[in-house]
This record gives sequence, structure tokens and C-alpha cells, in this order.
Amino acid sequence: MAGELDIVTASHTRQILLDAVRGYRQVIVDCARLDFCDCAGLSVLIAAQNAAHAHGTLLLVRRIPSQLARLLHRVPHRLHIEQSSLPGAPMPTSCVGGS
Repeated sequence: MAGELDIVTASHTRQILLDAVRGYRQVIVDCARLDFCDCAGLSVLIAAQNAAHAHGTLLLVRRIPSQLARLLHRVPHRLHIEQSSLPGAPMPTSCVGGS
């Protein structure tokens, strides 16, 4: 991903990720070039994780920018995050919580 994942780009990105998790056994979302992610963008990642789980696909999110890491610390989710990808304090690789 690159640029912004927000309310403007959420719908298009959601469709791309849903297609990917339906078509592959493993999907890696690399966020290294992601400049911004709001709650709409985070909901895209969570929806993709839910779809991946339903299809037996592994969705892995990696190279998390600090802004997204702060958001992830505040929102319950089940995203599988590559541990070495998180800036700052350690965080569990999978947080169990709401969808």
C-alpha cells in the first residue's frame, strides 16, 4: 500500500483486498509506504482479515508506520501483524477483540 488509506480510498482498497484473500492462500499487506490511515482504512484491513479467516487465507500485515501502530493499539482487532514490523513498544502479533 502507498499513500493514504482513508474514507476516499477505502472502497477501492477493500475490493482489492477481498479479491486477493479469495484468490490466494496467503496475502501480505506491506504498509511501508502508507502515509496515513484513518478508521475507515482500518476497517478495510479488519474486513479483509475477516474475509481471509472465512476463506482459510492467511492475511499478514507488515511494515506498519507509527501512525497506524498508534491506531492499532487503541482499537480491538484480530489482524496478524509481523512483530518485527512494529515501531516502538512490543505489541502482540494478534490482538483478540472486536471485528
